[in-house]
Amino acid sequence: MAWLRLTKTALYLMKSGDACYIDKVELSGEKRNQVRIPRNWFTGSDAPGAMVIEDIEPPACRIASNPPTIPTPRPLLGKKIVLDPGHGEDRDPGAKNAEGRTEAGESLKQAKLVQGFLQARGATVTLIDNALNLSLEEIGARGAGADCFVALHLNSFNAAVQGHEVLIDRNGTDVDFRFATIVNQELDQVLNIPNRGVKRQGLAVLRAVPLPVPAILTESFFIDASSGTQVDDLILKSAQAIARGIERFLIA
Repeated sequence: MAWLRLTKTALYLMKSGDACYIDKVELSGEKRNQVRIPRNWFTGSDAPGAMVIEDIEPPACRIASNPPTIPTPRPLLGKKIVLDPGHGEDRDPGAKNAEGRTEAGESLKQAKLVQGFLQARGATVTLIDNALNLSLEEIGARGAGADCFVALHLNSFNAAVQGHEVLIDRNGTDVDFRFATIVNQELDQVLNIPNRGVKRQGLAVLRAVPLPVPAILTESFFIDASSGTQVDDLILKSAQAIARGIERFLIA
């Protein structure tokens, strides 16, 4: 049985089981990308008058100069959120670790991350400036008219205890408790540290938030038991979790 061999210069009718060819058709001229197979290369009544093999590269896909944009989901559009990064670097740095990294400084980083995540989802986010030396009552009062209020803190004890927890005021409402539970669930999903749960505690800043604004205080981890890149990792992951928890609560 004969067979065909196509090269860049010619199409060969090859002899079966041999390296020799029987006949060939040169590829030349303007139609170098085409070759016509002679009728006498075929036998039988079904032989075509001619067969054309085209060696043509497919055209490149054309990319639109102005491709359509996919709108970013903004489920929190119209929602107002107040964030209070705990303490204040100058007047009250709060807890600190062995490297000198402070609760105030790291909570501010966390708050700015949460703010960015929520703004990207359409929310209006107010970040309280603790450099203003506001009292806890004044800070809480700034939650008036918001859809929720979140104070962000980091815990401290004896440099050995670790974990996350979310607090509500001792007289917090059922809505406060539900809000805290959702945020704590999100923290538990991403932080590989013990879950210390949702707790009630007498907290002046939360007590000053006007009802019916839901108000919670997060303690994302123990800063005195954390160091180096672990702090950075915990800050980023907890900020993402808090933002997700806020969104879950507000759109439920």
